[in-house]
Amino acid sequence: MNAVRELQSPAEQVDIVATLQGTLGTDPRTGRRRTLPQLLFDQAAAQGAKPYLRRKHKGIWQDISWQDFVDEVTTIAHALRRRGLRAGDVVAMLSDNLPELYAIELAAHCVGACVTCLYPDESSANLRYVLEHSGARLLFAQDQEQVDKALALGPSVGKVEAIVYIEERGLWTYEDPRLVAFQALRGSGRQPAREESDALQAAIRGARDTDAAALCYTSGTTGQPKAAVFSHRYVLDNAYRLMSALEITGGTKYLSYMSLSWAPEQIGLGLGLLAPMVVHFSETAASVQADLREVGVEFLLFSPRQWEMMDSAVGATMLQAGPLRRRIVDWATREGLRAVREGGGGLRHWLAKVVALTAIRDNMGVKYVKYALCAGSGMSTEIFDHFHALGVPLRNLYGYSEHGMLSAHYGERYDAATIGHLMPVDPTLGVPLEFALTAEGELLVKGGSGVSPYLNAPEQTAAGMAGEWHRSGDAVRLDEQGALIYLDRVKHLKRLRSGHRFPPQFIENQLRASPYVRDALVLGDESREHVAVLVNIDETVVARFAEIHGIAWRTFTDLSQHAEVHALIGRVIRAVNERLDVHARVVRFATFPKDLDPDDGELTRSRKLRREVIEERYRRLIEAIYDGSRSCALEVQVRYADGAVSQLRQDVLISEGV
Repeated sequence: MNAVRELQSPAEQVDIVATLQGTLGTDPRTGRRRTLPQLLFDQAAAQGAKPYLRRKHKGIWQDISWQDFVDEVTTIAHALRRRGLRAGDVVAMLSDNLPELYAIELAAHCVGACVTCLYPDESSANLRYVLEHSGARLLFAQDQEQVDKALALGPSVGKVEAIVYIEERGLWTYEDPRLVAFQALRGSGRQPAREESDALQAAIRGARDTDAAALCYTSGTTGQPKAAVFSHRYVLDNAYRLMSALEITGGTKYLSYMSLSWAPEQIGLGLGLLAPMVVHFSETAASVQADLREVGVEFLLFSPRQWEMMDSAVGATMLQAGPLRRRIVDWATREGLRAVREGGGGLRHWLAKVVALTAIRDNMGVKYVKYALCAGSGMSTEIFDHFHALGVPLRNLYGYSEHGMLSAHYGERYDAATIGHLMPVDPTLGVPLEFALTAEGELLVKGGSGVSPYLNAPEQTAAGMAGEWHRSGDAVRLDEQGALIYLDRVKHLKRLRSGHRFPPQFIENQLRASPYVRDALVLGDESREHVAVLVNIDETVVARFAEIHGIAWRTFTDLSQHAEVHALIGRVIRAVNERLDVHARVVRFATFPKDLDPDDGELTRSRKLRREVIEERYRRLIEAIYDGSRSCALEVQVRYADGAVSQLRQDVLISEGV
């Protein structure tokens, strides 16, 4: 193991730590560390009628004040207690992101229960697994679609006693005895008796910050998901790290878009309470882009894929623009990037902002963003630089579920190739973060509020430890300034037959920088002579390319296998190859004949590749790539959202990448 490297907070952060110490992580009256509900009630007493949440309903933004929200949480908490929910129980939620989920989660915390959330497009198999594994007693389902998914599991699933539906449309004739309307549940919590109110307040006051707040299931890319147990202390510790490192101020406008099943969004809930922020909820996923503009959002926490899709949308729009407009935007973007790299502006940069850059940011809905974070797997430096050229202060944020948010770009530091420096920790919540590197380059971490254990899996929890250090499973290295550079998962770094090592994820990130590439799976191991890649095209953008170039197509399969589309992807690959060592360059490639889909098990719900599944499903195509074939007759099973299954048969084209 290499020597331990500890990164202290930068000088400009010291005053913030000193100022906030003892007022955020702890109750200033008692010196005791607070739970999320305890912090909520303290903030509500201070904020009163000020808006905490804002939701869009039928096109109109509606404010929910701190006091009104506390009243809602209290009502739901009484309803949960009357249903027998107590400390140690689990509540599951299957829904898009809604204000109701915030209220349900914090109400569950009030009675000592914890929550686990599932993505709304979760498969029935994964839903069953989570409900049974977590031991959830209640399932909150958003609408008829989610209720149908739950009922299809049969009359008994784990310990689930009731399915509470939030939206009633389409469910009037359902007669399953487990079904309960959310409004009816809320109604049962109104007008509590004095002894009930006293008991609830006693439960809230008596809770400890070490109690479980949420079960966050890992992606399950290599097997069944594991549930990391997030304590209240863990959530607030991580929220503080962000607040301190980024100097987030009270009243910041935040759009809560991702599901609470995503670990960073759970931390976002804590951050909304801690800063505090004004948290906004879109009416639908389709309205997010417009809502960003309407709200003037200041804080965005997106996954790399979301930032990539936003960038691709700009690229797709420019494909339809006239030649003059494209030249103006290209010039303005170059001027923006020059200003970023040279650390200044000048007349040309001012003009670039006037004629193009400000308008592009406005159309994207990020005109007023002060804190833009990319959390999750890596993203290409090209996309990163493009956002900075536009004037969006995008920063990398690195962490993982078991240990939380670890490093970020903050202060004046910014280098798209790195994941920044370790963040400061509130000393009332934990000790400073430290890291070490093994001989293989694996990142080991300790500090903060500690490691989140896995639910009912002490052996797996212990397997992740190396003495007092936690094994991240990520391969990193340091740059000359001591910033961390993420390479790949240690288990995903590969060697070719020649012995040369190459980083698959880095290559994939570079390929996804192209608006034409939605996903890419890099191939190659010790049995192979060279690197190859399977590309999942972005149908929307490539379709516009096809329209411009007069290419006829009917289905995704037709489009992905067209010779001119292969030529287009070949140009993308050759551009990436120029940035790689010779041995790491992509020699051959093929395009998937179908869009990769979570329902087919090819992606996780957060759209991470399930490598083992894909490699097994497309093994015949992979062998054809490496045996020099020009095409491969492929048969792939396709599963639809309604559970129907069909077979796709297609001759898949194989092309050269160099």
